[in-house]
Amino acid sequence: MAEMEYPQIEVKTHESDAEAQAELQRKVRELIEAAEKSEAPAAAIAAREECRRRVEHLRESHGRLTLRAREAQGKVREAAARLDEIWIAAPEKPKGVGEATRSLEEAEREFRSVSRAALRIAERQLPEAEIGLLFCEAEANFALCEELRKTGQERFRRTAELMSEAALHEGGIVFDPVNTVSGRLFAQADEYDRRGNEHLRWADERKVAFERLARELDPTI
Repeated sequence: MAEMEYPQIEVKTHESDAEAQAELQRKVRELIEAAEKSEAPAAAIAAREECRRRVEHLRESHGRLTLRAREAQGKVREAAARLDEIWIAAPEKPKGVGEATRSLEEAEREFRSVSRAALRIAERQLPEAEIGLLFCEAEANFALCEELRKTGQERFRRTAELMSEAALHEGGIVFDPVNTVSGRLFAQADEYDRRGNEHLRWADERKVAFERLARELDPTI
């Protein structure tokens, strides 16, 4: 008697693999968006965006202050040149020395003030904000990782329940999670975990380097 060939059972909900993959990606994307709105990830993402706005503000402020410092330096040179010309024109009885001196002093004060503010941003505030942003990036990634794993585990639990019913009917069912929504969620969670650890490492490295430089600039710290 010839050996009987048994068909492989494959259940599909779409006519083509391309449609199935597109639908799979859509579901995963929706679940990721839902995870981003969950309490812990949403709070971490909001904190990250606040850190990002702080960094952007400081970068913009530093750029504007640097430009203003150049302009103030030009005013100092012009005021100094005017005062010099007054003395050169009439060494014995100069006219307008007081006003020219006040103009020079005012220009110098503005230059020192603006330069000091720009330096403070460059040496301390911006590096600290950038380090803080890296830590916030790590926290947001870890929060999303945890939320997606929870979602994936819940879907796995539900799938296991459904499969247990089929197993009671047939005696055993093998489930390959790679090309499933749950499998994709776990893969994305692993990616968020990798990114989180990467940002955490960068933050620690930047923090150590910043603290070392701060001590070199100011040994009293």
